[in-house]
Amino acid sequence: MKMEYDHMDELGFNEDKQLMCTVSGFLSSGNSMKRMCDRFIRNGGRLYDILTAYDNISSFGLNREDRRSGDSIKTMIPLLKASGVTDSSVYDFFVNDMTLMPGSDSIHYLNRLMTVSVVSEAYEHHTMALCDSLKLPADSVYSTNISFDGLDLDKQEAKKFREFTSNLTKMDVPKITSKNDVQYIEPKDQMILETIDGMIDRMNEMDIMYQLDDVKPIGGNEKAFSLMDMRRKTEVNLDCTAYLGNNGTDYPAMDIVRGNDGLSLSFNGDAYAVRGSNVAIMSPNSIAAAVVITEFYNGGMEGVYSMIDSWEREKLSKREFSDRHLMNALLAAFPSKLPDAVIVDDGNIENVVKESERFRKKLTV
Repeated sequence: MKMEYDHMDELGFNEDKQLMCTVSGFLSSGNSMKRMCDRFIRNGGRLYDILTAYDNISSFGLNREDRRSGDSIKTMIPLLKASGVTDSSVYDFFVNDMTLMPGSDSIHYLNRLMTVSVVSEAYEHHTMALCDSLKLPADSVYSTNISFDGLDLDKQEAKKFREFTSNLTKMDVPKITSKNDVQYIEPKDQMILETIDGMIDRMNEMDIMYQLDDVKPIGGNEKAFSLMDMRRKTEVNLDCTAYLGNNGTDYPAMDIVRGNDGLSLSFNGDAYAVRGSNVAIMSPNSIAAAVVITEFYNGGMEGVYSMIDSWEREKLSKREFSDRHLMNALLAAFPSKLPDAVIVDDGNIENVVKESERFRKKLTV
């Protein structure tokens, strides 16, 4: 069979690694979607926490097929519309709220090394503002497409959605309880889940929800689909793929990459992200992740594990590294103590979950 000549491969320029990364907490600071909800809805930050926890427990704790991680992004659309948001007001909020993570400009360095795609459950208004701030090409970003201006919501339904919002924000945030490495749901949390089930069922009967049939939130399954779409386009194997995530919507993609011996990197991740990872970093500066991803590019997982085994200032300062400027930038950003970087395994995963969630809470929400 005749093979097509690839001059890029002949010259040694073929790309053999790729990266897919999340936005919030790695490129932009904290959780912009939660802050946006808090801006337009009374107690909106709490509403965001409740619906996100509901999604994660339904998806990962109960393995329900009718609810997926990330569906809360869609559930909040009519609640935001009922609070009077417009496309311009949401976009303007994200522009004015945009705070980039220290070291986020290292994404440009990584983009020169390998194919990089950015994936986010956030509305496209946020990723548009991010691309403008970081000068990123918009065609490399997956996000949730929605036009608030294109939705019709009559006054009667708007009032009902505001009532749903008020009732939801009076609840506690549901959780899964862990004891002796066993996870279970307390009766009080089960009651919260069942109450939310009833509210979601009533919301889904309203006319505006039919207008959202074509809205596909970039939740957990969609991030996994995006990862596989990237693999199809680049033809780069999963063991040569790095995925950086930090919350429950990243877990399915992270689990796929980890299961195929790629770099599944939790960056200031919640419990779900850590459980899907083989490496966890807790850092206020994204350059720490860039250093590890660069080592993955050059030395694969063996190089990553070797680097983390040497994760001390003195050892890293003497370690051979492909770009000394990047390594020096890491050492300069942390003149006394490096951020924590851990190889995650069955023996330490529960401790890493606790440490990562504790560090995550210290960062700006």
